[in-house]
Amino acid sequence: MGVDESAELSVQQRSLPPTWGRLGGGVDEGSGGGSMIRRTAVPVVLAMLLAAREAPFVRSDAVLPGPRTVDDVLEAVFRHHVKELLDVEARKQGTVLCLAIDPGGAPQSVSREFLLRFRAEPSVRRAAECEARPEGAVTLSRPQPAIIVTAGPIEWVAADEAWVTASCFRSRESTRRWQYRVVREAEGWVSLGPIIKQAPA
Repeated sequence: MGVDESAELSVQQRSLPPTWGRLGGGVDEGSGGGSMIRRTAVPVVLAMLLAAREAPFVRSDAVLPGPRTVDDVLEAVFRHHVKELLDVEARKQGTVLCLAIDPGGAPQSVSREFLLRFRAEPSVRRAAECEARPEGAVTLSRPQPAIIVTAGPIEWVAADEAWVTASCFRSRESTRRWQYRVVREAEGWVSLGPIIKQAPA
């Protein structure tokens, strides 16, 4: 039984999927559709490759922190110390915390405006109201035992994370200096405590 070979070849070509030409198979060179597919295939493939190379995330440190954010971070560090240092025994003794900030090289007392953040905490003072004596820090107006807490400088790790150096002065023999990790959570800035750095082995 005879078969028209040219007709069979024509049927096979029409039955091929439209992407066959890009994969190395046959395409009807005489049809306009085949040439259009080849022309549009290159930009589509390039767009797919470029999209695959793009980073799937957005940097969180793209925006530099403003003055309000800096104050919020410092407040978080101070509140950490209020909770840690002013326990029941310290409050019975009348101990107060005197707050100072160190923007970098020149520690200074917090402002009266900043102290308003602690208006509900009567045991917190400005560092200007206290004195760091060798035998022990005290308040100036009515001598009470004091702890001078200095926060800063701030090292920004990202827009939502900062490492803050903080020091506590009780007396010449009782001082400490740590770096604290402060992060921004849903309720605001929170200090997660001191950063423990392991010594190299």
